[in-house]
Amino acid sequence: MPNPDRTPPAKSEKTPGSSRPLLIASLLFLAIYFAFSSRDGLHAYFTQDDAGNLLNMHKYWERSLADMLLSALRVVTGAFRPLGGVFYFTLYRLAGFNPVPFRAVCLGLMLVNVLLGFGLLRRLSGSLEVALIGAVLIAHHPAVLELLYSSGSIYEILCFLFYFLAVWCYFAWRQAAHQAGRHAGRHPDQHPEMTTLSWPQWAALLALTGCALDAKEMAMTLPGALFLIELIYFPPQSWSWPGSIRFVTRQNRAALATAALVVPTIAIKLLTRNPLSEDPRYVDHSFRAAVEAMRSFQNFLLYGDIFNAQLSGPALLALWVAMAVAAIVLRSRPMKFGLLFLIGSLLPVSLIGPRGGYMLYIPLIGWALYTGCLFQFLGDRLVRLLRLRPPWALAVKLAGFAAAVVLIMHVHEVKLAPYSGQFQAEQKDMRRVVEHLLAIHPRLTRGSALLLADDPLPISFGLMLIARIAYGDPTLTVDRIKMLRQPPAGDELTRYDHVLAGQWDLHDVRSLADPRLPVEVRFHPTQVEPGGAYTLQIPELAGQTVDLALRTTTETRSDRAILQDCHLDSTGHAPLLAPTAFPHSTIQIRWIRPRGGAWISASGALHIRPPRQ
Repeated sequence: MPNPDRTPPAKSEKTPGSSRPLLIASLLFLAIYFAFSSRDGLHAYFTQDDAGNLLNMHKYWERSLADMLLSALRVVTGAFRPLGGVFYFTLYRLAGFNPVPFRAVCLGLMLVNVLLGFGLLRRLSGSLEVALIGAVLIAHHPAVLELLYSSGSIYEILCFLFYFLAVWCYFAWRQAAHQAGRHAGRHPDQHPEMTTLSWPQWAALLALTGCALDAKEMAMTLPGALFLIELIYFPPQSWSWPGSIRFVTRQNRAALATAALVVPTIAIKLLTRNPLSEDPRYVDHSFRAAVEAMRSFQNFLLYGDIFNAQLSGPALLALWVAMAVAAIVLRSRPMKFGLLFLIGSLLPVSLIGPRGGYMLYIPLIGWALYTGCLFQFLGDRLVRLLRLRPPWALAVKLAGFAAAVVLIMHVHEVKLAPYSGQFQAEQKDMRRVVEHLLAIHPRLTRGSALLLADDPLPISFGLMLIARIAYGDPTLTVDRIKMLRQPPAGDELTRYDHVLAGQWDLHDVRSLADPRLPVEVRFHPTQVEPGGAYTLQIPELAGQTVDLALRTTTETRSDRAILQDCHLDSTGHAPLLAPTAFPHSTIQIRWIRPRGGAWISASGALHIRPPRQ
């Protein structure tokens, strides 16, 4: 291995893989490979997660971009992943219902992450060969499937970026200080100032930690990663009690400082009422469930099924023990760090049942580092077994390296093909229905309700959520007969402004349609306070008793009701009182039914203003 167990890798080492042309070629190769392998992700559509995040978690109609930015700056907040909120607020306000800018930003950040992962792996291993193999593994592993096709994974993408920027910066600073100390003949045990960061470095490290926490809670393992750097790459000369105390209190100041930010942030997420703590999946934990999740995640890293792990508990333990023994026997610091980081970063995500490979985005770095080192060892071992001399040794080593890269790329392509095809087909179907809906009704009155009689999409709430962001109306209702206990009929149909049928070829069927123009309903006055008196006027139905189908709309909700037995005098007037439950709302008349008659369409609106102070 390129790095003896007692010596941390240094960027200044002159290895065959550290020349600038090879470095530039590696970066270009990674950029081209990622762009080619992820090109379909640019044309992906909005997903249920996108709509749910924008509507329910960040509540874009209630909060502003300034609110999100303030939450991100506070870090210790119950706000739901504010950095992701900044992403959604900014792009939705700038681009509206256009998925391309969302996808472009996500994929651009993922490319940055691949290159960042390459740089970090190279620094941790001291080997360009290890870094390139590991980065290829990260770029298109099946774990990144959702990230390639769903902007709802922005939290993982941003967390990866800031998490590993913090790790890279810290390791680079520590490495530089350690090398300077070695050249001066000093050791951190005798010179604690070597482990002290400058004030700008402290500020940068804490800022990156805060950004990672603002992106997603999986950043809680960052102090542990910094501790592993000190433990594995910069261990004390002596593990005596004084040496151990100095190691914890002096060398691990960065881990302690970042932990001081992590602990209250995670505590407020768990102990206060917020979107995260109200999700039962983040509350119920058990040791058995955590072990099951680890089995599933490790099985998935080995290209098995994440939801049907064939890797048993004893097999998982045996695998990790074998990996640890190999790292110890080979005296490989990178392999030790990779294994321990993999296990440590799996712990928090294993407290939640596996929901997708995207949960492995950060642990994937540990797996990539260990795998890259193992491939390099096997290549070096092959050269020694064949007893080859230059230039044949170099040729065989390069051939083995190329074969490893091609093998990883091929396995990933084969594993991803069926799932990416299914993902694209589902998104294509959703896009087709929503775009057809927008073509039929480019605009809808706020608080409208639609009934889809026979849409061809699978059962889920995705269509309703995506329709809401398509129309920019969180109060829009989209009911689907296949998701109702029974089809609505009679008076129930007055809840809907439009009834659509035709499967893929959606069109209005409007069961309550009437050949006459909508009856105009007049209100006097047109604005009242809650509980205030007003007069309703329908001259065409003077002297009759009618039922009125009402829709009450506020900024955040829409309710429907039928007002029965409203008697109109000989001039068509009826005195009424405004409701008190909705102090800032609009009441619209959608349908009218004369006693003994059929429902006919109507129009008219009464605005209820907040009471005067």
